[in-house]
Amino acid sequence: MSHLSEDDSPFKEDLEPLIITLKTDQDWNKRFGAASKLYRLGKEKAIDPLIHSLQYDTHKEVRRFSADLLGRLGDPRATWALIAALRQSVIDKDTTLFHHISEALINIKGSDLPSILIGTVDDKGETYEVRIKSLELLGKLGDNASVTGLINLIKNPKTEGKIRGKAIQELIYTGNLAGLQLILDQLEVTNRREFQKIVIEAINATPFKNKTIVFRIGEILLRISEQEEAKKAKKDQNLLKLIAETLRTLAKNINEPFNEFMDKLIDVRNKIKGK
Repeated sequence: MSHLSEDDSPFKEDLEPLIITLKTDQDWNKRFGAASKLYRLGKEKAIDPLIHSLQYDTHKEVRRFSADLLGRLGDPRATWALIAALRQSVIDKDTTLFHHISEALINIKGSDLPSILIGTVDDKGETYEVRIKSLELLGKLGDNASVTGLINLIKNPKTEGKIRGKAIQELIYTGNLAGLQLILDQLEVTNRREFQKIVIEAINATPFKNKTIVFRIGEILLRISEQEEAKKAKKDQNLLKLIAETLRTLAKNINEPFNEFMDKLIDVRNKIKGK
């Protein structure tokens, strides 16, 4: 008994007309519909036509939809095309397309994606905007390779200040404990206000729930506040305001009334100081 392959099946719809429609039809609605049908019927055979559509279609909705479909298909073959389209979306300031492409890349989770993004950040010939957006995507990925890449960027003395600052923020946003430990260790020993503000702003935007971590962060912030207050006329009011706001955020994150949180924090601080 012979068996028909999937491609030989008489019930298998011919995909070529859909591919032609997607590439050449003047009506973007028909191209949109062809992309949808290719995704449903073609699966892996839809990858190349959808990549072509992402790269060359003249209508932004078709390009966005193609990015979405490539993300749903999850085939790593689309990674490089999506990266190229990501770069173009940044240049064109198309934030919506950037979002769609970012989500597609995250869904695909290609093993080479973190290294591609890190290479883009390292490329000083690349535009600043593209490098920043690549850092944001590394933060969204948050996997081990992305975290390691962010840590290496931060440690590298050749990394420019603004790029390092963004890498610090994205590392904190991942919530990775090893990365957070690195940043908190640096926060404990530095007196550089710019670094302090970058870190504290990122902490303020990250919903930490672990009480041990929250109290450690809180104790560090309380110490920085004490040091800043001691500078009297030279104290940085903006830094102090940011610390106060972040302490309130930390208390909220662990569902502690602010006054009770501060009382506990002061107790911790006094024990460390030996009082």
